[in-house]
Parts: sequence; structure tokens; C-alpha cells
Amino acid sequence: MRKIILLFIFLNIFNLLFSLNLDSFFKTIELVNSKEEIVSFYFTNNSDSKIIVHISSFLENSLFEVSYPNEISLLPYETKKADFLVKGSKSTEGTHIITFSVSVEDNLPIDSKVSKISFPIIIKIVDLNTSNMQISLDMYCGSPFISNKENLGTFFPIRLSNNSNWEIDVWGTFSLYKLSNNHLIFQKSLFQDKSINLLPHTSKEGDIFIEKYLVPEEYKIRAELYYGYKDYFQEKYVYEKEFKISEDTYKERKMANINTYPDQIYIKIPKQMSPREYITTPVEFSLDILNNDFLDINVFLDFEKQENFFNRNTNYKYLSITSNEFSIPKYQKVEANLIADYRRSNLVELRGEYYANLSLIGENNDETQVVQSKINIPVIIDFGDNTYNSELNVYIKENNILNNFYNNITISFEIKNTGNSSINYDIYLKKWNSTTNSQVGNKIIVKSQQPLLPGQTDEFTEKLVTELGVDEILIEVVTSKGTDPSEIIKVENYALKIDR
Repeated sequence: MRKIILLFIFLNIFNLLFSLNLDSFFKTIELVNSKEEIVSFYFTNNSDSKIIVHISSFLENSLFEVSYPNEISLLPYETKKADFLVKGSKSTEGTHIITFSVSVEDNLPIDSKVSKISFPIIIKIVDLNTSNMQISLDMYCGSPFISNKENLGTFFPIRLSNNSNWEIDVWGTFSLYKLSNNHLIFQKSLFQDKSINLLPHTSKEGDIFIEKYLVPEEYKIRAELYYGYKDYFQEKYVYEKEFKISEDTYKERKMANINTYPDQIYIKIPKQMSPREYITTPVEFSLDILNNDFLDINVFLDFEKQENFFNRNTNYKYLSITSNEFSIPKYQKVEANLIADYRRSNLVELRGEYYANLSLIGENNDETQVVQSKINIPVIIDFGDNTYNSELNVYIKENNILNNFYNNITISFEIKNTGNSSINYDIYLKKWNSTTNSQVGNKIIVKSQQPLLPGQTDEFTEKLVTELGVDEILIEVVTSKGTDPSEIIKVENYALKIDR
């Protein structure tokens, strides 16, 4: 099924050649306690000439009898409906896929091999007998392991297997208990609207992630899962497994499991004009530091000079921390307070955002080894009078013709933050046919929520392959506030012509 769906990426090429549109290339029908159903596809001719559509079986399923038109004649700009009558039998219960090949003939003065290229349309059939359904779901949980780099914590690898003939959705709750006293350590819910979909006789693997490092001892994982297909049926499955976290699990670990919330500090400095000058008051910010380790952690906080703030470094003499060194017991959190006091600064000259870096070092000692973690926490000091602006230079750097149907394009981007405050930018591309005034393929995400400090410039290239009929690349650049990505500053659009 996956191989067939991959063919969809070529469908827009064929639409350009023949100007044939379909309302959908993939449809689902349900045979519920009955053995026949009609599913309809709508074919539209968007060209100025008559075309003939041919439909034939591509991937057959002998369990089903399907009646459909083998040929459809479409006048210019005409739409016709093609009905597929699907009949099942007693032996067809379950989820099935059938595929048909669609080819088009028209009067274009091009090679006949091109004018007869075909593509698939797919029908998924779900045959349900609600009085006699046998569904089998299995789960397996492997040995837990810890992460030593990003996303510090414990992973529980799981595998869900659907051993039935039906497509099912799986949801439920995963719980972790201490075996000695049945104390709940962790619980994660997978809600029905975000369920895991399993096709017939398939499995999916994944991980249950816990942010904590667990104390070496015995535990029990329990999964209470529900599975079903829409509202037609629902069953419950319970899985339990006991396991032991040994000291050897942490033998190779290199970092203490510590984290902060939030992961960056934003302080707005109030400014008020007095008869002689700007005045301000100290601002305090609270930072939660979480010990997710099974050992106590000693914490050391300090401001660390950085050279990559593009002349927007704040003076550290105006920043202080109420306590630079302290200890956090296992699985506990401590609140650290940062104070920004700019009463003795020249507030007239301070506009926009300035930056600092708060360095956190967490260290624990289990008497056999010492492990450390270092976290850099960005600090943004906002003095108001913000300007948000950027300049973009974009052009086609390379245009290589691969063959009669494809070009290899390299697009060069240079974007600079010309304001005094941080921004985020998103860049999207669309391959465009200006003749039909239509998009070819899906929108391409080049950059998403990319931060840019004042004075910073990003330079990069994007490569893509364009199909026959694509004569323009449409570019959309969305700029938003760095401290609030939901606040859009501007949206810019560009069009690059492609020469063949």
C-alpha cells in the first residue's frame, strides 16, 4: 500500500499534461452488514479539447467484484461521475485495498508515449460484520534504556501488533509503578483523537518516554488499551510486565538529568519619563530548576559572556541572582530568582532587545563517578521602542536541465535582521504553472520558526527538482516577533521565473 501511495507525488505532472482533475485519488467505503456499496469519483476536463479517460484494473483483489466504466469521454471543461459498484462475499471481512489505473488520451501534438501515461486511483474497502468480528491486538515492551544527550530520561520501547484482518485505532493509558509498594511513578494517556492507526497484520514500534532517571530497583509497566474501528466496535486490552532497572543501566551515563522551565528568560524593563530623565524599577524573574535524577544535584549559576549577540550584549553588572549555588534533592525542583536592575543605566540609549547567557551547571556524585550537565539559558532584556524588520535577497543560483521533463534548481537565500529586536521567519515554496494558474505538488517548507537576532544574517541554499510545466517558483516569507511567534509582523511574496 505504501508503494502505491508514493506514486501520488507524480499526479500533478500528469494533470499539467492532460488538464485532468479528480476530486480525490483515494477513497474509503464501508460494507457494514451488507455486501455492496457504490463509491464515486468525479473527473473534470480543464482543457480546451476533448479527452478520453480509460480505467482498468491495476491491483486486483479476487475477493471482490467491482463494476465500473472502462471509458469516459469528456468535452472541454466537462465533469462526469464514475460509479464503482463494489460487491463482497462472506469471505471478504476485513480491510482491503484495490487499485485502478487511469490513463488519458487527448489531441496534444506530443509523443504518444507521453499522452498515455497512467496513474492510480485507490479504494480502501472496510468490510464489517458487526455480529462476528474477531480482533487480535498484541503489545510487547522491551528493556528500558536511558538517553545521554538530548531529551534526558528513560525510554521504554514498545511494539503494537494488529493480527486481524481489520484496520484498527489504538488508544489508552500507560502507567509505571514501583513494584515494592505499587506506588505510581508515571502515567501517560494516549487519547482517542490522537490514536495509533494499525493496518491489518501490521505492527508499529515506538517509545514511551519518561523525563526522569529511575532509581535502580524493580518496576511494573501496565498498559490499558482500547482498540476499535470508528464506532462499530471497541475492545479492551491489558498488558503488564515487570522489569528491573539495574545500576549497570547508568554505568556509561555522562550527564546529570536536570532541566529548567522555562528554557529562556524574557524580562521587560519598564521605562517612565520623569521631568529630567527615564526612570525604572528592578524586575524579578523566577526560574524553575528541576532535578529529574535519582541522585541529589548541586547547582551552580553564573552569567557567561558570549560573542555572538551582534553588539547587543547587555552589561552583566545590572543582573544578579539571589543564590548562585544550592543543592536540589532527587525528583524535586528549586526556584531561582534573577533580578534585572537598570536604575543606574543610561536608559535613553537602551532601545529594543539586549541579550545575555545564564550558565547552569548541575553536578551529582554517587561516590563512584561524578557526572555534570551544562545548560545555557538565553536571557532577553527588552527596553521597548522595538523595531522589527528584515531584508531578503533571493534568486535562482543554478538551473540545470536534467532532461525533457525535469530541471534541477538551486535557490539562494540571504536574510538579515535590520531591526533592534529578535524575529522569527518562515519560508515556503510553491512550484507553479502560470498557464493553468495552479500549484504543482505540495507546499515546501524551507525554514520554520527560524530565529534571527538584530544584525544577524542567514545565508543558505535550497535545491529542488521542477517538473515539465513548472515555470515559476513562488516564495512566501512570514516574519514574526522573536518573543511571540504568533504575532505576525509581515508577509512577503516573491516569484522566480524558470527558463527552460
